[in-house]
Amino acid sequence: MSDFDEWTPADSAAILINTYFAIDIDPMLAIPHGKPVSEEHWIVANAQMIRGWGPEIYLQNLLAVLKGNYPRGEYGEPFEPPGRTAG
Repeated sequence: MSDFDEWTPADSAAILINTYFAIDIDPMLAIPHGKPVSEEHWIVANAQMIRGWGPEIYLQNLLAVLKGNYPRGEYGEPFEPPGRTAG
């Protein structure tokens, strides 16, 4: 798209949901690898985390992982950015 006037809401959503435009993804995540969980299981588990942690904390943790950081709180709780608390 060369002209912003031609963009639809779907075009905007496609840009916003794509992490490529917000962060540099860790190259290690692009290496072929085994997958210990199915996509369906991943979706169910991550939906539970979103409900439990809240969407902002979940997304902060997801972006951290995609950038190659693996935040872990005590007992596997989500990473808490300074000044923020989950729940």
